[in-house]
Amino acid sequence: MNDLERTELSPDREQKSLSELFAFLGVEGLKALVPMFTVVKLEQGMFLFQVGESSGEVFLLARGRLSVQKQTGFHRKMQVVALLEPGTIVAEAGLLPGRVHSVSVRAIEPSLLYSLDRGQLEELERTEPHLLIQLLTRFLFISSLRLEKTTERLAHVL
Repeated sequence: MNDLERTELSPDREQKSLSELFAFLGVEGLKALVPMFTVVKLEQGMFLFQVGESSGEVFLLARGRLSVQKQTGFHRKMQVVALLEPGTIVAEAGLLPGRVHSVSVRAIEPSLLYSLDRGQLEELERTEPHLLIQLLTRFLFISSLRLEKTTERLAHVL
């Protein structure tokens, strides 16, 4: 992965933003989860990751906008296939072992994301399995909404 700006979570605006995104976990759930997150900041134009890079973490977009780009097959040209807004999960395939990214994700404006790697999720499974289930349920819900919207757009095109 490129040299992303990664920091520990601080008790200012970032933690408030995280608390809003994960309010469904309740106060105790947030207390257990917040220390596990890493903050990732992207400047406009920076890649979060590119096609072919190994995938080992999942991100939650808190602020900013990202474009998802797929190779077209024509001279390594890229096509934007999705725009991601705050509140969405990014790189959910990073939850699965041995995956590589099939798309590139780039910031189209300064963006703030929260990251959990597979090791942190395994630790959560050992220490707070009920919390992991809630988190994965939310990730599945967000992914299903995105798939539903994609299906609707595709139906209008066809």
